[in-house]
Amino acid sequence: MSDKLAFEDALGLYARHGLNLIKRASETMINGFNALTTIDVNAQKSFYRDKGIRHAKRGHYKKAAALLAPLYEREPEDKEVILYLGLSWLKNGHRDEGLKLLEEAHAAKPDNLRVSSVLSIAYMQAERYKEAIPHLEKVLQADADNYRAKYRLGVAQDNLGKHKLAIKHFLEALELKPDDAKIHRSIGYTYEQLDDRENALSHLKRANELDEMQGK
Repeated sequence: MSDKLAFEDALGLYARHGLNLIKRASETMINGFNALTTIDVNAQKSFYRDKGIRHAKRGHYKKAAALLAPLYEREPEDKEVILYLGLSWLKNGHRDEGLKLLEEAHAAKPDNLRVSSVLSIAYMQAERYKEAIPHLEKVLQADADNYRAKYRLGVAQDNLGKHKLAIKHFLEALELKPDDAKIHRSIGYTYEQLDDRENALSHLKRANELDEMQGK
């Protein structure tokens, strides 16, 4: 990465670096915005780091990855960069790269619930359901009313062939969100695996009713 920063991208830094940089910015404007402004390398890194993490938190994962990937190459020990770059790779479809970084973030911060939550999603996407379960359980220990974690735990157990346990988790999620068609449909399909046609039809019918009510 260049040690110079284009004027437009540097706007967030000028407020921190005083009147001299503001003066340089004005001179750059007069020259048609073509000149590059030399900025302290550490300040530049901090600027890109903050901006990249902010993009990731807002869901702008392509922009986040573009800023955070070069920083990771320079300073691979920065745990926040590892986490948000891993998440950004994951959301951009680079599952293996994202998963590797998220595992690295978890190794550095094994008690961090945010890392466990994101890592559980990565394992689910990779169909590594057994590995996702302990992370989902950790999230639920801290937040027993997290219906997404309960639902994902049900999905993981269902894919591992543990259908009764899956239904238990699905029903717990349903208690928290009774009008979620997705949960009803998952329960219905899982009951079918157990040859319980009556309960399966009941939940599948309810899922269709909810879809119709919501215009789907």
